[in-house]
Amino acid sequence: MRHWGMIGLLALAACAAPPKPEPKEPPLTGTITLGSGPCAGLCAVYTMTLYADDTYLLNAQDNTIKPGRSRGSLPVNSFRRAVEALEQYEFNSFERFYVPTEKANCPQVITGLPTADVSRVDDDNDIRTFVTFNTGCVNFADRDRLDQLDGRLRDIFRVKELIAVGEPPRPPRPTTEAPATGLGGI
Repeated sequence: MRHWGMIGLLALAACAAPPKPEPKEPPLTGTITLGSGPCAGLCAVYTMTLYADDTYLLNAQDNTIKPGRSRGSLPVNSFRRAVEALEQYEFNSFERFYVPTEKANCPQVITGLPTADVSRVDDDNDIRTFVTFNTGCVNFADRDRLDQLDGRLRDIFRVKELIAVGEPPRPPRPTTEAPATGLGGI
């Protein structure tokens, strides 16, 4: 009799509905674009668009490793991490322009620095947000948050590896003899 009771319990357990799977996040769509304009020095000039499938389109111009257009892939979930960064730093709360012509958003400016652009476009979810800022603008409330977002996105987009921001390598300087020291070289 005991066996029949156990078999009955096992049969009832087998008939129970399987647990519902956890809901999945909806797939991400759209693009995120990061760009940098010219400056008085040797700043890299580029525009890089990251797609939801972690592929990118790079338009590298001046002072970059390889000028021209190129395509490639970033590590898995790069787009998701970029979207999370935009949310973390409340990208949609920034003003549209932080440039010298907008005195309220750029009360002081250090000249000669590049302009940076960040945009998020997702027509599927009706998202279109753009920010243009002159990196020489200082003394405004959102500066630290904007710098942190820009730095995080540059890491996610692998700007240092793919674009080579900054001055190209210089040839070594010729060596010279050290000047005489002490009592006139005596």
